[in-house]
Amino acid sequence: MIKALLFDLDGTLIHTSEEYRYSILEKTLGELGTSASKKDMDKFWFKSGRDRLITNNFQVDSDEFWEIFQKYDYIDAKKNFIKPYEDVNFIKEMKKAGFKIGVVTGAKESIAFLELGLIGIENFDSVIAAGYSDIKHKPDPEGINLCLSQLKINNKEAVYVGNSEEDIFAARNAEVLDFLIDRKECKFPNLHPSFKINSLYELKNYIF
Repeated sequence: MIKALLFDLDGTLIHTSEEYRYSILEKTLGELGTSASKKDMDKFWFKSGRDRLITNNFQVDSDEFWEIFQKYDYIDAKKNFIKPYEDVNFIKEMKKAGFKIGVVTGAKESIAFLELGLIGIENFDSVIAAGYSDIKHKPDPEGINLCLSQLKINNKEAVYVGNSEEDIFAARNAEVLDFLIDRKECKFPNLHPSFKINSLYELKNYIF
């Protein structure tokens, strides 16, 4: 029986405009004296193995990259480029229905709470923000496992919904049922999630 619904944040519950996505990478790479194609920038946002991509595709040191990226990725820079997806009212409905609601994101905590405030932070029982913390990033299952622990839910009683490769792999590594939500922002021809949905409301077909 499903008792908890866990979600990725960016690209799953919150839409970040591509203008912001490209801008922050252009600024970061520009400071490092290089540039990248939009194709590689999209890979950075949606594919797994970001450090490997930074090294191989951007051809810069990943530690230097993240130090500069953090400087540009901050609340005042991002707040005008984000908005909740239209189907996030599903979260409020499921909270009222008695489900535990969690978020596991690679974003830093300040950004995560900014974004969740647009939905209603009171609707979330656990928020795990791995950015610039000691929590291992997806696809490592540590964030999902920590969320489950806080919710006092076992992995067979939860699902994890995300929009990228690393989300699906993280869910499987945590032995949680995985759902890919297709926001029409990136294609994953070689990814085979357990379930694929186009709207959060489609989860009702699987959790009741």
